[in-house]
Amino acid sequence: MHQKAFLDLIEPLKPALFGFAFRMLRNREDARDAMQELLMKLWNNRKNLETNEKIKTYCFTALYHDCIDRLRLRNRMHFAGSADLVEIADNTRVDLDCENSDLIRQIRVAMDELPYKQKVIMELRDFQGFEYEEIARMMEMTVNAVRVTIARSRATISEKMKEEIGYGTV
Repeated sequence: MHQKAFLDLIEPLKPALFGFAFRMLRNREDARDAMQELLMKLWNNRKNLETNEKIKTYCFTALYHDCIDRLRLRNRMHFAGSADLVEIADNTRVDLDCENSDLIRQIRVAMDELPYKQKVIMELRDFQGFEYEEIARMMEMTVNAVRVTIARSRATISEKMKEEIGYGTV
C-alpha cells in the first residue's frame, strides 16, 4: 500500500480514534502517544491492511488494547497527583445544536461515573457507532453481554440525569 492510499484510509478515522483514546486515558499527551503508536503499527503492517470497513474495527480494537496497557502501567506507577484524571474535555465529533451539545456533555459527565467497562462499551456503541457484534469481538464478550451492559449503562445514566437535572421528568 502506498503512502497516499494509507493516508486516505486512515485520515478519516483519526479524529474519532483520538477522541476515543483521550476519553479512555484522560490525558491528551497519553492519547497522542497511543495514536502515534497505533499509526506506526499500521504503517509497518500496511501490506496486510484491508481497505474495507474492517480497518475501523481493527484500529479501535488495537487502540483499546494499547490504552488498557497504558492504564495498567499508570496504575502500577504511584504518581503524585491525579490532575491527569481530572482533566475534562469534550472532544465530541457530533455536530449538534447548542441545546443538544449541552445534553451530550451532561451525558458524558454521567458516563464518567460509570464503571470503566460500561463507559468504554457505551462510547463504542453510542458515540463511535459500532455494532454490538463488533464491540463483542473487540471486548472479547458475547453479544448478549454487550447488549446487557449497554442497557444497564443507559439505565444508570438515565437515573443520574433525572436526579441531577430533572431530565425525563414532567
